[in-house]
Amino acid sequence: MALQPVAKLPFEGLIADARSHKLGKWHSKLSERALEQYAEIGWPGPKTESWKYTSLNKIASGTFSLAREYSAIVPEDMIMPLTCPRLVLVNGVLNKELSNLEQLIGNLSITSLVDIEDHQKTFFDDLFKSEESKGDLPLTYLNTAILSDAVMLEITEGSKCELPLHIISIGSGNGITFAPRLIVNVGIGAKVDFIESHVGCSDSVYFSNSVTQLYLGDNSEVGHYKLQNDSRDSSHISLTRAVIDDGASYDNFTMSVGAKLSRNEVRAHLKGSGVECCINGAYLGAADQHIDNTTFIEHQAEGSSSREVFKGVLDDTARGVFQGKILVHPEAQKTDGYQMNRAMLLSDKAEIDSKPELEIYADDVRCSHGATVGELEDELIFYLCARGIDRESARRMLIGAYISDAIDEVKNIDIRSSIQSVAENWLKQNLYEK
Repeated sequence: MALQPVAKLPFEGLIADARSHKLGKWHSKLSERALEQYAEIGWPGPKTESWKYTSLNKIASGTFSLAREYSAIVPEDMIMPLTCPRLVLVNGVLNKELSNLEQLIGNLSITSLVDIEDHQKTFFDDLFKSEESKGDLPLTYLNTAILSDAVMLEITEGSKCELPLHIISIGSGNGITFAPRLIVNVGIGAKVDFIESHVGCSDSVYFSNSVTQLYLGDNSEVGHYKLQNDSRDSSHISLTRAVIDDGASYDNFTMSVGAKLSRNEVRAHLKGSGVECCINGAYLGAADQHIDNTTFIEHQAEGSSSREVFKGVLDDTARGVFQGKILVHPEAQKTDGYQMNRAMLLSDKAEIDSKPELEIYADDVRCSHGATVGELEDELIFYLCARGIDRESARRMLIGAYISDAIDEVKNIDIRSSIQSVAENWLKQNLYEK
């Protein structure tokens, strides 16, 4: 794998600065290990296969300082509109004053980095052991090297969390970078839904480098829903890695509407048999936004299924990227995998790069993938106009229905409605009021 040669590794100075703010010997050693891996891998450039459609040159050449302020006001109009318990991070650090977790007591435990226990430290080691991290995920090691806090959620075996947990990550400040880190360990037979809202305060400009790790025990059920609505001129790079055991169900959906540059990367390792895994999403881009969705689903055991449906609407000079790979190991017979990316371009200057990929080493499987790109069809607009609907209303109806089709993949009805509300507000502000 080719890496971009650099005279000086980006953010190396910030890593050195972060060393003086570590929480004890273990935290310092973790940062040193991460720095070694980051230096060995290097910064992703145009010849790095998994990053060739998304340039990080502007981030690398930017002037950033580590966030030092950890107070803010929750921008209610930017987060997922839900009434449920909240866990709030400001610039990557848990803010207990803004959080509201009393309703969840008994079903899960919440630990921040300063209180982390020995058995929880092993979850940080996991990414160092993962083979896919060795080359494709340099920013994951950067996250580990500069993180100021981390939040560990452990859902007890057999727990049924009736209320979802809303995790809100707020960026506040200009010219700063921060590294949100969330680790979720779901016990055997437990059931939980949680939401991530990544947002920014007013005109803040920042670089958020986020990592979420999930571990699903046997027969657990997890709904994981994310809104990327960072402030307009900021950058958002995120990795979600899920390790899924026998009989577990994982429903993932990401709505990407914010930031100037964003990359939502989801990697699911289906270790067990009988797993049901859905990784879906919708992306809405206008002006000069760049929105990257990259997925990797690894089937390791027999009889599991995965489904991916991504849909996007791009206007002006916005650019979308979809890279999706399904890997089926020889022992993963009777795998059922489906992958599809569809994009609607509303401008002749908008662009989409799609790269669906299958790598199959088993012979008794059912796997398919595809990608389509299109425009609003004049015939459909004409059809609606012929029934008394004006052209602009017809246009709105078709775009709205197109995105709603992707949002319908969300299994939780209340969360689905909230995501639909976010999409409608974005379309109104960015397309319908032009």
